[in-house]
Amino acid sequence: MANRLTRAAPLLVALALPFSASGAAGEIPDFKRFELFADCRPMRLVVENLPDGASKIGLTKEAIQAAAESRLRSARLYRSMLGPPYHHLYVNVNVYRMAFNIVLKFKKNVLDSLSGNTGIAATWDVGSTGTHGGNANYILSLISQYLDKFLVEFLRVNEKACEKRLAPPRARPPEEELPWLKRPSPDDPPRQ
Repeated sequence: MANRLTRAAPLLVALALPFSASGAAGEIPDFKRFELFADCRPMRLVVENLPDGASKIGLTKEAIQAAAESRLRSARLYRSMLGPPYHHLYVNVNVYRMAFNIVLKFKKNVLDSLSGNTGIAATWDVGSTGTHGGNANYILSLISQYLDKFLVEFLRVNEKACEKRLAPPRARPPEEELPWLKRPSPDDPPRQ
């Protein structure tokens, strides 16, 4: 058996090489770019409804929505309207007795190159499970930490696109705005 595996190893490596390269250059694929690249377009926010256990500790969907939305707005990445592009940040919090579970996912359109089909899939996620000690603020602070982590990674991956999209508009010089303010130069034709 070991002899067969030894003989098959070079064949397996040769078969695996084309799938491990990300193009003709043979580079290692940048999975963070796949996971988070969205051309720096603003995203929707989807916050799931909370279970009954959350209200017992004072945790509300509105508090989670406000925390997440303010972070996305401050990065100028929040979008409230529906429609394409369909990428969005998904937040799900479950509370049961003294335990909680938090999941943040970035979902976007992906293309299956084999079938040609597209669909929405979670390409990035973070979360945790633990005990809250009856403190809703503890859960909200974790959500804020995860949002910060998401934004740092998202902005890093989309840096070039964000520089273009988020750059302040370039102010035109006054002479372009009001041509009559332009000072005449000796090379200008005489005014009539």
